[in-house]
Order: sequence, then C-alpha cells, then structure tokens
Amino acid sequence: MLKNKVVMVTGAGGGLGSALVKAFLAKGAIVIGVGRNHQALEQVNAEMNSDAFSFYQADIIQYDEVQQVVTKVVDLHGRIDYLFNNAAVYPKVNFLDETADGFLQALNINVGGAVNCSKVILPIMIKNNFGRVFNLGSWAHLGPIENSAVYSASKAAVHSLTKAIAKDIEHLNVNVQVHEWIPGHLKTQMSEFTGIDPALAASWAVMHAEADNDNKNTIYNEADEWLPPKSLKERLKAKLLFWK
Repeated sequence: MLKNKVVMVTGAGGGLGSALVKAFLAKGAIVIGVGRNHQALEQVNAEMNSDAFSFYQADIIQYDEVQQVVTKVVDLHGRIDYLFNNAAVYPKVNFLDETADGFLQALNINVGGAVNCSKVILPIMIKNNFGRVFNLGSWAHLGPIENSAVYSASKAAVHSLTKAIAKDIEHLNVNVQVHEWIPGHLKTQMSEFTGIDPALAASWAVMHAEADNDNKNTIYNEADEWLPPKSLKERLKAKLLFWK
C-alpha cells in the first residue's frame, strides 16, 4: 500500500524522525526528510543509503522555506501523499525562568511548523484527491509536569488544530484525512533516552498510514485508535440497543 507513495517527515535528523524515515523506506515508499540540521540529515542519509530517500534543510517556521521545499518535491514526484509533522522541541525550563522570546520560539516550532507544512501541502493533497496528515501529539497537556509549560501548551494547541483542520476540509468530499498520532514516551534525546524504542513507534506509524480508515479525523494513541470515553447516557443507550 505504501510502495512508491511520497512521505514527508519533518524533524527527520534524528530520534523518531529518522526512525520514521527508515520504517517507510522499508515499505517501499519515497521518503523526504526535512530538518534544520544539515549535518544530522547527512548522517541519516548515509545510514539509509537509499535512492528513495532525499532530504532538505529548512526551518519549518519559515513559510517561504517550506514552500520552496515542497515545490521541489512536487516538481520531482508530482505529489506528497503522507505528511508527518514530527518536528518539535521540549525546553525543560521553568515558566518563570523562560524568556518570552524563548517561549514563543518553541511554540512556533511545535505549532507553527505544523501549520506551515499543512498549509502548503494540504492544497496539493486536495488537488490530487489523496492525502494523509499526521500531527504528532502528546498527553502532556492533560497533566503537565514541572518545567513543561511551553511543550504542554503547544501539544494542547496541536490537538485542537488537528481537529479544526479536519473540520475545515470536511465539506470538500475528498480522500484527505488529518489525524493526531500520540507515539508515547520515546527513548530519544527529548526524554533523556528513556521510554519506547523509536523503531517500535515508527512501526505503529506505518500501521496507521496503511490503515483502511474511513474516519477523516482520528486520534491514534501509540499502536491503537483512541476512542473518547462515552457519557453515561451513551453507555445506557448502547446497552438498551444491545438488549433490544
């Protein structure tokens, strides 16, 4: 299903990003890695050693840079089928110690980057009548821990943004979906190398990308689709219908 599909991954220079690149290449996809660190992208390129992988250095908070990269990719491949808005930062700084500029910069990367990439790529997906956007989320906003103000706030914004974008394209009746994927606590630099192996998480991403899902907007939690808890009224109704 993913063979020869064009997959773009932001934050591809390491951690989950490079694991996503590897996992999608293994499925026969054409993978585009985007990141700010050219040296890190070069290293990923050397590790992948695949003609199906190409990378672009770009700052995703700069709309023009995103647009330039996407134009090059579409000129070469004609489309982008899957977008993983993976790039994010996690400044572990107390809110009172963080500068206003630092806070807004992190917020811009975590939310603005997803906005820029989605705004450039969604019209292409809509034109081609196929596309899947996966915004990387977190449960951090539900129970923020110490020194996580900007990260928690940004992930709350990503959650709402994902649902809002899906609602805004709902009337178009095209085969384009916008999902949130929460990969969990990963063993990367962001978590000081504790948690889930990024390779395992990347295998879940592949599974979700391959899923035959008619839902235009889904929250995926690690390997599974997350369903919100039902209200008492909904639970009673379900039981009554079952008994009937």
